[in-house]
Amino acid sequence: MRGAAKIALVAALAMPVVLRAGFCSADDGDPRQDIQVFAGFSPTPATLIGTATNRQLAVAGMAYGYRCWIHRHVSISYTATLLPAMVLFQPAQFVYGLRPAATVSPAHAVYGFGVAPLGFTFEFARGRRVYPFAETIEGLIASTEPIPELGPNATGLNFLFDLGGGIRIRVRERQTLSLGYRFLHVSNADTTNFNPGLDNNVFYVGYSFSR
Repeated sequence: MRGAAKIALVAALAMPVVLRAGFCSADDGDPRQDIQVFAGFSPTPATLIGTATNRQLAVAGMAYGYRCWIHRHVSISYTATLLPAMVLFQPAQFVYGLRPAATVSPAHAVYGFGVAPLGFTFEFARGRRVYPFAETIEGLIASTEPIPELGPNATGLNFLFDLGGGIRIRVRERQTLSLGYRFLHVSNADTTNFNPGLDNNVFYVGYSFSR
C-alpha cells in the first residue's frame, strides 16, 4: 500500500500543473487553490449497492482542490483527498468458513487509511455568501483487517467512491465552512468472490482556506 499511496500522492500533486497547461480557463484573479480539513460520521448504512448493515463509520481528513474551470459564478475543481482516519465500528458477527467452522467476532472498531487522488467539486452561485456544491471522489482504503465483513477471501484493501454535496458559507474573504453529505461506498470491486460492500451515509463539516 505504501507504493500505491506514493503514486497517488505524486499524481495528485502533478495534476494541477497538467490541468493548468492545457485545460483550465484563463486566470481572472479568483482564488484557484483550496485546502480543506473535515470530519464526518455515518450513523447508519444504506443498502443501495452494498449489503452490509448495522455499522457506523467515522472519517477525518484533508483535501486539496485546484479550481480549474471558472465561468461567472460556477466552477469545477480537481480534488485530491487524504483520509488518515477512517474508523469502522463493527457489530458482533458470526464468521463462517474459517476454523472452527463458525466463530463469533465481538463488536470492535477497525482502523483504515484512505487516499483518493481523483475527485471533482462543482460550485454554484459562488458570488453569494451561502452557495451549494456537489462533489465526487474515487480512491483506495487499506484497513487493519478485512472490511466490511469477516469471511473467506475478505480483504483489507478496498476501493471507495462517493457522491455528495451540501452548502458552503463564506465566513471570511477566503475562508468557507462546508456542511455536507456523502454517499460513500466501500467494496473490493469483485476482486475476490466475497464482496458484500458497504454504503455509508456520511454527514460532515469542513473548513476551507483559499489562495
